[in-house]
Amino acid sequence: MEDKKFNEYESLELIAKTIERARKTEIGRLNFVTFYGILGLLTYTFTQLMREPQWQLLWIAVAALSYGVPFVYHRMWRKPMTVTGRIVKRGWGYFALTGMGIALVGSVALSTYVAPLMTIVGSCALFMLSGVYKQKAILAASFIGLFSSAMVVATNGSYEGNYVFFAYLFYAYCVYIGLSLSGNVDDIKTF
Repeated sequence: MEDKKFNEYESLELIAKTIERARKTEIGRLNFVTFYGILGLLTYTFTQLMREPQWQLLWIAVAALSYGVPFVYHRMWRKPMTVTGRIVKRGWGYFALTGMGIALVGSVALSTYVAPLMTIVGSCALFMLSGVYKQKAILAASFIGLFSSAMVVATNGSYEGNYVFFAYLFYAYCVYIGLSLSGNVDDIKTF
């Protein structure tokens, strides 16, 4: 880079772009959303076909793998993280623990409600990401998942109607968002 003097505005703009690039790179490494979407689609389909309560335990794998695989793959415990990365890492970890607890308890007591509650866990995690990224697509996916789950719970576990469609839409949208955060799809629109 040539010797060039920057004024205050250009210096702040350069710093902001550098921080934004580091944040996107780091959050792209923490790509929980793609795993959650793919595993959620598969598990949701399987648990809809097999209604026995013991199959609800598969949701434990969804929470554990969507949180664990990015850390093992990218060796996240060795890399320094920004404040945003630490917030997302810790927040998604709490959501993963909540999801594992819901699946464990739900397979014993409330098997009808495990799938919608896992969708709520994913929706809450996306609400957190929408605050970090300030993107409409993430916020819209959060509301789709929340709506689907709330309607199943409100109808006492009835999976009739469009609620199943909205759950599939939620998980498919999670895959899209995860790929866009990792840079494999064009950037999604911001607020």
